[in-house]
Amino acid sequence: MLALFIAVVSVGLAHALPPSPFVSDVMLALLIGAIIVNTPLARMLGLGGLGKEREPDRYAAGLRYIGKWVLRLAIILMGMKVQTSFFGRGEVTMIFGVAACSLPSAFYVAHVLGVMLGVRRPLVDLLAGGTMICGASAVNAIAPVVGAHREEQGVAIAVMFLFSVVAMVSFRATAVLIGLDPAHAGLWSGLAVNDLSSAIAVGTQMGGDGGIGGVMAAASKSARILLLAPVLVALALARRHGPIDQKGAGKESLGARIVEALPGFLLGYVGLAVVRALGDRVAAGHVAWTGLLAGDKLAVDLLMAMVSAGIGLHLSLRTILGSSARAVAVGGGASACTAILTVAMISAASRGAPVVAAGIGLATVLGTFLLHRAVTRGDVRTALVRRQFDEGRTVTLSEATSILDVVEREGPLEDAFLRKLLDQLSPSIGELIPARTSPLPHGEGCRWVTYWEGKSGWALVAIVREPGSMTPIHAHPHRLLGKAIEGVLEEMRFRELGDGSVELLSRDVLGHEKLVETDGLNTLHVVRAYGATPAIDLQMRGPESGKPGRRLKLRTPVELTTVDIGTHIQVLEEVDDRPGHGGEGASVGRVAP
Repeated sequence: MLALFIAVVSVGLAHALPPSPFVSDVMLALLIGAIIVNTPLARMLGLGGLGKEREPDRYAAGLRYIGKWVLRLAIILMGMKVQTSFFGRGEVTMIFGVAACSLPSAFYVAHVLGVMLGVRRPLVDLLAGGTMICGASAVNAIAPVVGAHREEQGVAIAVMFLFSVVAMVSFRATAVLIGLDPAHAGLWSGLAVNDLSSAIAVGTQMGGDGGIGGVMAAASKSARILLLAPVLVALALARRHGPIDQKGAGKESLGARIVEALPGFLLGYVGLAVVRALGDRVAAGHVAWTGLLAGDKLAVDLLMAMVSAGIGLHLSLRTILGSSARAVAVGGGASACTAILTVAMISAASRGAPVVAAGIGLATVLGTFLLHRAVTRGDVRTALVRRQFDEGRTVTLSEATSILDVVEREGPLEDAFLRKLLDQLSPSIGELIPARTSPLPHGEGCRWVTYWEGKSGWALVAIVREPGSMTPIHAHPHRLLGKAIEGVLEEMRFRELGDGSVELLSRDVLGHEKLVETDGLNTLHVVRAYGATPAIDLQMRGPESGKPGRRLKLRTPVELTTVDIGTHIQVLEEVDDRPGHGGEGASVGRVAP
């Protein structure tokens, strides 16, 4: 409701103020959210501290819902904004020819700069995608696919807005200087300016009979929006992350990989794009069709503003100041590459030299690709992630697995390293979906997934616990270091008395991100999901002891949630046969592709 309120205010302000490409509902929502969370308004509204994943906070579950489901709905409805009726054969050839060269070149340049400046790859993906396709909308669509944090979404959206402003004040003069006619200048605007409204505004500046500059900008920009679908598929394939697969999973066919990686909401986007194309042919100008399109635009504006408000409510001033300069450099490099390459190709084509235009494009793609291969090798990427980890920055699950691989090759995994890794570990958008949907039981009301398992026997595991679920009294056949990242957990610890009974030693409601350690078979405890929402904890579980886990069965019914500290409880020991507790290791937490 808070995000919806901010969105309504932002959309209302954007419509009430004089039309300007310098003011957008998305930027207003982002700004209002950031102002709220960085001022005393946060305390007045009951917003918690800006910890990882906005926990512990009564707003956390709702903001996660917005970042997932509201965003997906907005992307689906965006399909109705693709205006294929603008396209003629000549325009289509030029638009897609130029885009085929400018999109990959911008991607390669962004990632070269990202490595050189030490920017996290997910943030670079957002900056590259926003520059390549359609600004803030593409940033939000790409974020779940590439494993970005919400703060990175906010930074990327701000950078997109900045370079839309730069285009507003520079493109018209540049087009006049190099002698582009209004139609081709409009095409350039649509192919080089990242934000839709800004692209059309820049194209409109180019003038021409019947506002041809704005019309051609809308046509080329619509084509770029259409390309969001293949870009999402390509990024989903390239940035697949999740739990480790079973042996042989890497041999799946390309078709199977595409189907697995294909974001489901993308089908809705493409479907509505087809509906828009058919509707424009059959019902163009009809009152009902016009009203439907207007309603769709308003819905997209409102939903995207909600998403931006949610991002703003995660955006700390420290994050903005810490990331902006390097992000601006990366976004600026990608924007400059796009603008220069597209205007060079369009200028050559407009002068009757399509072969020269194609040569410019292909040479740029090849040059940037070779530079990208040289600068962004796997070992360079891994070294960058390791350096960022050593500097104390947060790491995602996929980054944590690469760090664990490297450190394990160097020698034994020390406790200090494992504690530091867990402390800095913060899953990105979408990384916990395999755990949330896992079919693998961990006990009554629990599911779990193994994200990494090393040769040393250590493993990184995520456990999802349903509200109110509780383990039996048990002891693991391995060491364990863990922390809660969502929801609230209660832990009870027990001491054996040697007469077939145990004593309740402690009962703690675990603070968010608090590190908990157990000493294998010597630590008897119970873990309960405390509260009305699911709880998720991340665990580093150590090598197996070679013995099965222990489970203590109550001799007489006892309500463990209410017993007092020091109470003696009669128990009967049995082998713990729950998955992952019988000594078989974390491999049982692997999921098939």
